[in-house]
Amino acid sequence: MSEIRLSQSALRHNIAVLTEKAPIHKLFFVLKDNAYGHGIKEYGSMCLQNGIKSVVVRDTEEALMVSDMFETILVLAEKTDFLKHDNIHYSINSFSQIHRIHPGTNVHLKIDTGMHRNGINPDELQEALDLIFSKSLRLRGVFSHLKSADELGSQSFWQEQCFKDIKKSVIAYCDGRKVVRPLFHLYNSAGLFRANGIGEFDAARIGIAAYGYLDIPSVFNPPELKPVLSLWGDKIASRDVKAGERIGYGGIALIEQGGKISTYDVGYGDGFFRISVDGSYVLPGGRKMLGKVCMDCIFVDCEDDSICVFDNALILANRYKTIPYEILVRLNHKIARRITS
Repeated sequence: MSEIRLSQSALRHNIAVLTEKAPIHKLFFVLKDNAYGHGIKEYGSMCLQNGIKSVVVRDTEEALMVSDMFETILVLAEKTDFLKHDNIHYSINSFSQIHRIHPGTNVHLKIDTGMHRNGINPDELQEALDLIFSKSLRLRGVFSHLKSADELGSQSFWQEQCFKDIKKSVIAYCDGRKVVRPLFHLYNSAGLFRANGIGEFDAARIGIAAYGYLDIPSVFNPPELKPVLSLWGDKIASRDVKAGERIGYGGIALIEQGGKISTYDVGYGDGFFRISVDGSYVLPGGRKMLGKVCMDCIFVDCEDDSICVFDNALILANRYKTIPYEILVRLNHKIARRITS
């Protein structure tokens, strides 16, 4: 059976790199969308073993899957189910959410500082805070999201300035009411390295860097991270092919020299991209993938019992003109995840 292998040593390396910029207790690891395809339970257990205390998930369903592992679980987007739970916190993205959340629920108020995706407009801050406290919600955090921290330009600077002003206003509001100040978090993976730390904020939300990837301009001193995930396939069958024969759908792969080829149990049904391959994609072990990817298998010019299909999503992302995120999150949740040393 195909499987996904998760490297503990790679994760430990990445955490060591990240904690050079911020203490581990100030890092929220993002486990949303099945931990970027790594498997939320498996990756969550790895994070727990390595000292991570706070995580971010997509919805309540994911929060409940790791509710017994972490001190703080921030749910980014939820439409219907809100739980009054000691360690589950909810992002407030709109005024309608404030009206629907149960009194006593832990919340983090999101501010739209320029991305214009989710969050309260800065000029609505006072109104939002008044409503939060009138509804007896527990304001545990205030945050925003950088839209271009991984690019050169001044947009992140202006978002930071906006959020710093928000922080001052929230502190003044809370101090005036004599209530506990919330945590303030703005930086993502790229933002943490762009700013060389969390600066005057209380935490950073670490997504793709936790999994071993970060594409930022060299001027920001990109870290040397290690991909945690590798995808492996098991052999289904082997056969002899003759020179001049064609294999697979459309027969696009021409066999130039006779020999052995095998099929392996990884295909686009497992989330691996379907693409016509002319033999230029070389697997990590040096073997070539041949022909078109099928729903449930691929052709490879070997007869090994198992093969590593990829161990660096960036290589595939460059090939398919996308980003590592898309390669990773597409991986079928039914594929077994196994933690390795």
